[in-house]
Amino acid sequence: MNKIALRLRTSIVGLTLAATAAGVGGLVVVSHAIAATQTMVATTDVNLRSGPGMSYDVIGVVRQGERVLAVGVEGSWVKVTADGRTGYVFGDYVTRTESSEGGTQSGSAGTATTNARVYVRTGPGLDYRIITTLDPGVSVRTTGTISGDWTQVLYEDETRWMFSAYLTPDRTGGSAVTSGTATGQVRTTDGVYMRTEGYYGAPIVGILPGDSIVDVTGNTTATYTEVLYRGERVWISSKYIVPATSGPVTLAATTSSLSAKQRTLVNFALAQVGKDYVWAAEGPDAYDCSGLTLAAYKTIGISLPHYSGSQATLGTPVSRSQLQPGDLIFWFSPISHVSLYIGDGMMVHARNVNVGVVKQSVQSYIDGGAYYAGARRILTP
Repeated sequence: MNKIALRLRTSIVGLTLAATAAGVGGLVVVSHAIAATQTMVATTDVNLRSGPGMSYDVIGVVRQGERVLAVGVEGSWVKVTADGRTGYVFGDYVTRTESSEGGTQSGSAGTATTNARVYVRTGPGLDYRIITTLDPGVSVRTTGTISGDWTQVLYEDETRWMFSAYLTPDRTGGSAVTSGTATGQVRTTDGVYMRTEGYYGAPIVGILPGDSIVDVTGNTTATYTEVLYRGERVWISSKYIVPATSGPVTLAATTSSLSAKQRTLVNFALAQVGKDYVWAAEGPDAYDCSGLTLAAYKTIGISLPHYSGSQATLGTPVSRSQLQPGDLIFWFSPISHVSLYIGDGMMVHARNVNVGVVKQSVQSYIDGGAYYAGARRILTP
């Protein structure tokens, strides 16, 4: 076993024994402790693999100097969470950081409300990457883990960190829900995430398409509204709803100005909406993100590699204001996601296993926390 893996395994065992000796639920406490304290940094660019071995698929790249959260060890491989993905890196290429030693406290989970504009980061420190910025008055779920001046929160089903001074804990320990009688119906102005609870970061159960009309229950939080969808109670952001009496959102009719190849790309992408997300799939019944764009371009005789990072090196860069239907938009840093722009501020992408292939606006994806990394034009109209 390599020295890095041995050192991490010894630390994990020590944490397990400490939790057991304290008479606490060892597995839960240790899981939080490892995620919060076993921060490691890549000493060189290293592949993130789906399993602990060279035979497993590469699902991303951890760049030199990037921090990751180590959650376990298997042989010479360290299981880490990097940029929202969990996978394995070879232990010789990561090392612990000094800031990961101690200083972490575990308590009860709850909710808090932002009292100023605040960054959501990948780790507990100013040198960690910024995921997004939240406005004042946004409710977030806290895990109960504190590291120095930083509070761990759940953001898009992943553990993230926020500066504690900009969070006001809810005294009730839960989301502040205002109850009332059902007041009719609302219409969605864009594709919007459906969540299990009314706070930012609650588990996502699907996407409610734009122009959907749904009943409201009368329950709200500061930023979310509970609605009925197919007989189930779900929460959606109040930012993307209007009274049902408001007219539907109509997109400008731009398809007539498109080239034949652009129309083929757009029509193909729209035809895949609603299909499943499956890792490494290229259709026809399921896709992953780069598999969808690969399949779309295949319809017009252009071959793309099946990896978003590689697709991001093709074509020519294009600014967001100059996007045209057929352009590829790339997300996160390092790049780990790709979508196909279809015009009028909308895109189609194989989002994840929870929602599959969806159509949504570029802005709503950014508002949901996605980092816009840039766009490339592969097809010249």
